[in-house]
Order: sequence, then structure tokens, then C-alpha cells
Amino acid sequence: MSTADDQGQTDGPPGTPPGDGAPAEQPGYGPRQEDEVSLLDILLVLARYKTLIVRTVLVFTLLGVTYALLAEEEFTSEARVVREAQQEGGGLSGGLPGGIGGGALSGLGISLGGAASGLTPQAFPDVLQSREVRLAVVRDTFRFPDAERPMTFVEYVNQPPGVLSTVLDYTLFLPWTLKGMLGQATSKSPAPAGTMETGKPLIPSEEEDKALKSISEKISASVDEETGLMTISVTAGDPQLSSALAESFLDHFSTRVREIRTEKVRERLQFVEGRYEEAEQELETAEERLAQFLERNQNPTTATLQFRRDRLQRQVSFKEQLYSELQSQLTQTRLDLQRRQPVTTVVEQPVPPMEPSAPNRTLIVILNLIFGGFLGIGGAFVKTLFDRMEEDDDEQEKMQEIKERLVPSRFRETESMAA
Repeated sequence: MSTADDQGQTDGPPGTPPGDGAPAEQPGYGPRQEDEVSLLDILLVLARYKTLIVRTVLVFTLLGVTYALLAEEEFTSEARVVREAQQEGGGLSGGLPGGIGGGALSGLGISLGGAASGLTPQAFPDVLQSREVRLAVVRDTFRFPDAERPMTFVEYVNQPPGVLSTVLDYTLFLPWTLKGMLGQATSKSPAPAGTMETGKPLIPSEEEDKALKSISEKISASVDEETGLMTISVTAGDPQLSSALAESFLDHFSTRVREIRTEKVRERLQFVEGRYEEAEQELETAEERLAQFLERNQNPTTATLQFRRDRLQRQVSFKEQLYSELQSQLTQTRLDLQRRQPVTTVVEQPVPPMEPSAPNRTLIVILNLIFGGFLGIGGAFVKTLFDRMEEDDDEQEKMQEIKERLVPSRFRETESMAA
């Protein structure tokens, strides 16, 4: 049996907090749980905005198909070359008669030892894309598919622009057009073009410099480290043109490599030729002096005349020996130069390609389809996020604060007046 006090202690008005003053937990009013994204939520978002996703995919797929159909075809022609195995060392004195090279010619400063240029297959791509090779190529004449007559690459690149190109330059590409004009106005006057003296670099003209930049985008090369085989690839908008450009690069590359490889031999040949001509003139002069002396003194009896005759004869003998040695040296140097001429072997000649190398239309369409799908799905989730933020008062306050801090006040006033 309970008393009133007991009832007062146990019973009370509904909702009365317990003794510690903490409110009682009511069913359904527990702590707020963190939002969790389940697979059903993701599927629900995709189902709600399936139209947006499908439209985005269709738009980007259509853009990809349009670009793939309108993109210009490119053809790549390839050629392969390999360096010949040659003996870099070895002198020429062993093949000369009379031990020439260690005797009289050593005093003339003539070195008969072999000279290696140090050019390795790894340096071939740099030689191929050097200014000398590219400049020789752009000066060659080719037949372009959209040109009425054969012309050099320099003339083709510097043709007057068409109507469409002019419109694009002064509309869509206007900033770059103005930048180019400003650069030309502020730059110094270019150096005169043309071939400089021996040993000085070749200065291309302004038109040739533009052609050099254009041809650099069409050529590439790679070297197999194991075999030393270099592959030359030239890309152009026409198969015949790509093959012609590759052949021109191959010819001028071989010429340039021969020049580098035989540079020291050619310098030695030039020196020997100069000394050979001098020795020939000196021999002729010495023989004329001896002949004149013998004509005046057919039977010299005095000791003075005999000494002069002997001296003239010794001079002629020395000049004859020197002339003979230099003649042999000249022959051997020419043979050495000829031996070093073929330093590269063409393994595969360039031919017009049968199939275009670009664009890959299928890949372009697939990439655009995938990109459109990702963009559409991302847009669906972003739209869902903004919809939830509009429903939540706290989120609306946060968005309002973000606008106040990021958007200038004058724009907010204009927006409120328009509303």
C-alpha cells in the first residue's frame, strides 16, 4: 500500500524532467544521425535525371562524330637507317712508301693518324632535326595536293592566307594575332639572310624561319638502343607528300652525316693540297734555276761554280723528294676520304602509306561518349546537391553567406532590383 508521499515521489505530471534536470528521451527524437549515401540513393539520382544524362551523352557523342568526320586525314611515311660498322682508327703512314709520315712530312706538321668524329647512333635524331638539315629540306621542291604547281616548302608555308583563315585570325584568334603583331613591332630588325663565310652559321630568312617551325612539327625520329636502327617518321596531309618529305629528309640527313664524319679528313685534304701546290711551284723554280746555271756554265771548272751547281742540284733533289711524298700523301688522303663517305645504310626506303595514321575516328567517338557520360552523371549529382541545399534552412544560410563574401555588393543590388 502506497502513501500519498510515495505517490508524489513516484508520480508526477507528464513530461516532468527527472531530478537532474535533463529532458527525457522521447521515441523518434534521438540524436541526429549522419547522412549516409547508399546504392539505392545513387540509383535514385540516376533514375531522376536520366534525361539529363542521356542528353549530355548524345550531345558529346554528336560532337565527337562531327569532329571525327571533319578532321583532316594525316599520313605517316617511315624510313629506317642504320650506321655502318667502320674502323675508326688506323693511320695512313703504313701504306706510304719510304716511311712517309714519320720522316720529312713530320716537320711539315702533317699528321697521318685516323680521326674519329665521335658521332654515335644516339645522336642521329639530333642531326636529323638540326637547322642545316631542315633548312635544306624546306628549300626543296615538292608537289602539294592543294597547289597548282610544284613549289618549295618555304613558298607553300608563306602563301597568302585564305578568306576563312583571315576571318579566324581577326575574330576567334584575335588575341594571338595582336600578340604576333606587337612582337614584330617591338623586335629588332632581323639579321640579313643568306650563306655566311666558311665556319659561320647560316642565317635563314624570316620566311625560311617560319617554314623551319612548320616542318619541325612533321618530323620525328627514334633510335633502337640495341640495334642502333633509327626510324624516321614524317607526317603530312597527303601520302605522296609524306613520302617525298621523308625521302628529302633521308637524303639531306645522309649528306649531313657524311659532312660531319669526314670533316677532319677534308680539312687534312685541304691542307695537303695546299702544301702539294706549294711544293710543285718550289720544284719548278729550283729546276729552272739549275737549268739556267747549266746553260751559262756547261763545263764549270772553278770550285765556286762547282759548289753552286752542287747546291742547286741538292735543292732540286730535296724538292723532288718532298713533292713525291706530298703526292703520295694526297693520294692516300683522298682514298681515306672516299672510304669514309658511306656512313649510313638505308634499311627501309620511304613509301607512300596506304592507310591514314590519324585521326582515329572510333577512339574519338568512344572518348567523347565516355566523357559525356561522366559529365552527365556529375551534373545529376550536383543538381541533387543544390536541390537538397535549397530545402534545408541551414544550408540556405550558408549559401547566402557564401554569396555575400564572394559576390560584389553592386551585383547583389542589381539582382535584388531585378527581382
